[in-house]
Amino acid sequence: MKKSTTGDDRTRREHLQAIGLLGAVGLGTTGAVQVTKAHLNSGDEHSGETLYSPPKGAPAPGAMYPRVERLEYSPGGNETLLATFEYYPSMSGGAEPYFPIYRSTNGGQTWSKFSEIHDQSGKDWGLRYQPTLYELPAETGPWPAGTVLAAGNAIPILDDPDNVADGEIGELGDSSIDLYASTDHGESWEYVSTVATGGPAVPHAGNSPVWEPELQLDADGNLVCYFADERQADDDDYNQLVGLKASSDGGQTWGDEEFVTAIPNGADRPGMPVVVELPNGTYMAVYEVVGSDNVNGEVRVKTSPDGRDWGDPTDLGQQVVTDDGRRFINGPYITWTPRGGPDGTILVSGKQLVDGNRNLADGNGEVVLANTNLDGSGNWTPVKASLSFETESELGGRIFAGWTTPILPSANGKHLLQMTSTAMNEDLCEIQYAECPLKLNKL
Repeated sequence: MKKSTTGDDRTRREHLQAIGLLGAVGLGTTGAVQVTKAHLNSGDEHSGETLYSPPKGAPAPGAMYPRVERLEYSPGGNETLLATFEYYPSMSGGAEPYFPIYRSTNGGQTWSKFSEIHDQSGKDWGLRYQPTLYELPAETGPWPAGTVLAAGNAIPILDDPDNVADGEIGELGDSSIDLYASTDHGESWEYVSTVATGGPAVPHAGNSPVWEPELQLDADGNLVCYFADERQADDDDYNQLVGLKASSDGGQTWGDEEFVTAIPNGADRPGMPVVVELPNGTYMAVYEVVGSDNVNGEVRVKTSPDGRDWGDPTDLGQQVVTDDGRRFINGPYITWTPRGGPDGTILVSGKQLVDGNRNLADGNGEVVLANTNLDGSGNWTPVKASLSFETESELGGRIFAGWTTPILPSANGKHLLQMTSTAMNEDLCEIQYAECPLKLNKL
């Protein structure tokens, strides 16, 4: 079935085509969002520091899709963090793109360039989109505890590089989620395997790409890669689903795909999964659901006892919503902190905060949502975020602003680090971050 196309879908697709980036995103759009105030943020809308700013003339959008990971086994202890993001200057003039790695040794207060992950798979496509990082908490396959894994989307340029103008990307012909490993805390990297391959990296019907990897160990110590999958549309009428593959040998080989959330109605598109293991041994996944009007872009969570069995795949899970109807749409992230309640607190961030009428809501670009119920039930409470930023609708539809907003509590849970892509000018985004005390006294 052909995907439904909203007005925002068309706008987004035309924008991507215009800048040569069609395929940078595989998840759909927010649908119509109304802006009822000229500016909702209080104080400085860019309250953070800059991790990376693209140079003038870099391909749009410059930088987006950040990820951050705390290293428990690094010589620097748990104050050592690694971050990565989509790095667009490496995609111009036919160059082979790669993922940059930045490091902080003081808990995220300051950062410096540390290493690069280049395509070593033999495909020579380049590592282009949706990187993620994960430090192994235990020995897994050939990897000792403390090995840092990275996964991301390798995508080739099909155009002749000589015919690709500066500031453009060219045609993106395939998609491949590839796994890399570092046994020296992120300084050097080696290719491990390909988790899943798909069709052209283009977010509309008939292209069957794979997107947005996320790594975790399940309860039995298997490495699991969760991802968004558009390959099932022809056979089972799935527009896009969240699936997983598991590996019993540290990612060297992978089993059959299993479904986390999959709606066979030809419209709903679960995607952008992030998974956290909670202190009671359960797992919680957060994802967006783009598609039909009643769920367009909304953020949902569901739980698993082991990281593998997520119940009925057609169950959309529980909506992340406050008692007054505010909810995030698109680009979610999830984490857990030991503070705030007897079982700690689940925190969820997102791209934009809206009310029940899809108007931008108070707290947009300023809050995360918190819940002390480890099953995700009940209402979520707004909590002041570390980073204040202007969001897509406030910026007149700059869709790459806020495209993933990873959050990471300090080791003691007293502070919260947040990153995202913020608008640098009309064409480019930069990666900003901020860390500040996490105030959970109202929970």
